[in-house]
Amino acid sequence: MKRLSPVFSMVNFTDDAQFRKVWRHPKKTITTKQRAWVHYMLSVWGKVNRGDDSPAGAINVIGRLMIRSQWSEDKARQIERVVMRLFEEDGLRGEALYKKARELVIPQSSPSNIIALAKESDDAAFVESVMVKAFHRESPVRDVAIKRYCECNCTQDIARQISYHTGIETGAARRRVKWCEDVLDAEIFYAMKREMEKEITLEAA
Repeated sequence: MKRLSPVFSMVNFTDDAQFRKVWRHPKKTITTKQRAWVHYMLSVWGKVNRGDDSPAGAINVIGRLMIRSQWSEDKARQIERVVMRLFEEDGLRGEALYKKARELVIPQSSPSNIIALAKESDDAAFVESVMVKAFHRESPVRDVAIKRYCECNCTQDIARQISYHTGIETGAARRRVKWCEDVLDAEIFYAMKREMEKEITLEAA
């Protein structure tokens, strides 16, 4: 018998609170900037694990720069300002936008630039190590992460899969996928932040 996808178990939960309680995911909030960072890192993880291309727009550049600098809200605001100015006023795009913004916000001489020269494979390995610690292999959240970023399914695609295999209405399935996505973003953000702070402490020792 074919193994059922873990995300199908979401039909057993009546609401987000029950889901979080069972899987021990307390409610955490993150900002739009923090979410951009998470989505970029997850897209790199998915790309390396499957070969998918991630977008090269301004938001993606902001996310790339956030992971390559010591995290702080002030740094995030600085990165966003610089990238949007170069994007809107100077007309830079793609790799040219990334390189110019990086020159301005993360000088090569910066001692806190722990992973400035890291390649995408290093970033993907970082996300994978965090993912393994944060989620059980049978977690519906981990399953959604794989479906979204490695298999290139959108929220609606995953909802249709759940609906097809379980008989639940598509709208209800979509809500359950969204619960998983919200947990994924917040848990991965705080887990990556903890790992980076740990590395900074080790570097300073």
